[in-house]
Amino acid sequence: MSAASVVLLARGGQDRALSWARHGLATVAVVPLAGGWTGVCPVSDRAVAGPPFDDPVAAVLARPMPRRMLPTIGIAVIGARLAVACVPAVLRPRPRWLVWEPGTGTVRPGPLTPGSVGTLAAAAGARQARDMATSILRDGRGDATRVAADLFTALRLPGLELFLGADDPLAAPGAVLVEPAREDVARFERTAHEVRRWREEVEGSR
Repeated sequence: MSAASVVLLARGGQDRALSWARHGLATVAVVPLAGGWTGVCPVSDRAVAGPPFDDPVAAVLARPMPRRMLPTIGIAVIGARLAVACVPAVLRPRPRWLVWEPGTGTVRPGPLTPGSVGTLAAAAGARQARDMATSILRDGRGDATRVAADLFTALRLPGLELFLGADDPLAAPGAVLVEPAREDVARFERTAHEVRRWREEVEGSR
C-alpha cells in the first residue's frame, strides 16, 4: 500500500487533528486545507504497531473519531478497489463505508457498516452533488484513482494532491509531521495481546 493512496479529511481544525494523530498508530502529515478541512496523510507504508495492526490505511480510516473533528471523509485505494469512509457529525459516530470495484461500481462493504452517497455528500457540504456522486460510484468503468479524483471534484473536496501523491505532503504550507506517542502504541499492543490471549483461551475451552 502506497502512503500516497489514502487521505483523511477532517473538520475541527488542525490543532485537534494533531492531538488525535499523536495518540494513533501511524506516522502522518497533518495539513491545513481549504474550506476549513484538515488533511491527515500517512507518510509510511507501515504503521508503527506490530502485525496485524501495521496497516496505515486501517490505522487512519478505521480509528474512532472524536465528535469535535466531525464530519470526516476518508478515501483510499485498496488493491483495485476504492474505499470511502464517512463519519457524519451525529450523536453516536462510527465509520460508514462505500466501496467501488472496477467493472461493477458500488459493492457491499463486507462486514463493515454500509454508508450512503447522501450521507457522504452532506458531510462534504455538497448535498447538491449527491446525484453526480451516485452516478460516479455506480459506473464500473475506469480505475479507483480516476473515480476518486472524480469524487473529489464532484464534492468540491480539497486534498486531491495529497491523495494522488503529486506533492510531498510535508512540503505543503503549514504541514506538520506527527509520530505516535510511544507509550500509546505500547499500551495498545499490550491490550491487543491480552485480547488475543483471552480469545485463544476461551476458544480453547470450548
